[in-house]
Amino acid sequence: MLKEISRKSFLREAPRYVAGAVVGLGVGQLSRPGGAEPRPASKPLPWPYQPLDPETVRKTAHDGFYEHGCGHAGFAGILRHLVDKVGEPFSLLPLEMMGYASGGIKAWGTVCGALNGACAAIGLVCDSRTAGRIIDELMLWYTQSPLPGDISNGYAEKGDYGVDKKIPSLPQSISGSPLCHISTTRWCVKAGYTAESAERFERCARLSGDVAAKAVALLNDQAAGRFTAVYTLPEAASGCLACHGPKGEVRNVAAKLDCTQCHDDPAAHK
Repeated sequence: MLKEISRKSFLREAPRYVAGAVVGLGVGQLSRPGGAEPRPASKPLPWPYQPLDPETVRKTAHDGFYEHGCGHAGFAGILRHLVDKVGEPFSLLPLEMMGYASGGIKAWGTVCGALNGACAAIGLVCDSRTAGRIIDELMLWYTQSPLPGDISNGYAEKGDYGVDKKIPSLPQSISGSPLCHISTTRWCVKAGYTAESAERFERCARLSGDVAAKAVALLNDQAAGRFTAVYTLPEAASGCLACHGPKGEVRNVAAKLDCTQCHDDPAAHK
């Protein structure tokens, strides 16, 4: 039976509840009057991972692009299936949380949103060191692969997506960069479509599926104890970092990008 309290008592006790909630937001605990034990706000990372089907994830992520963009696609394309397989704590997250990453973070053209979302999912299920190894592999794969991939184009031709844009196989391009601006512009130049065309949006939907599927394939390999890094830094990046990186003479660069995409003379020490 609920205890009735007077308006005066409620007003007297309310600040204590509010203060407890604010503290809980900061330290992950909720304080309650009367000496109640604090309750952890979330389960510590990493969360339990269950192997997923990359092709199911590929299709989910493709369709998710048309909900809230590429960041949502890369994240929710994976998380939706972990919610189905594992439940909590994945089911406690709002799947729309990565919507901000669309277009390289609200169309700023920085890191590809599909990568951003997929890397967030990787970070939930791996310790920091393992996540770093898998993310490195995913990022390098993205920069060196012709996208959208053959599998994604094949699904579109057969009408296997839940969101069918009636667009046939699309041209592929190799971005050489994880940046949305470079990746999108290189594809548009090669394909002959504008950045605002339906074909470009569909290209990014298929690419989002490719990224989510690749992330899951890497996570599956890690869970099975067979993960092996295949991709390496491009020669231009490794060459520049030999001098400008953390072990070089100059040590003024903290990045793994291909330097020649932005610097005409990467050998200049400036």
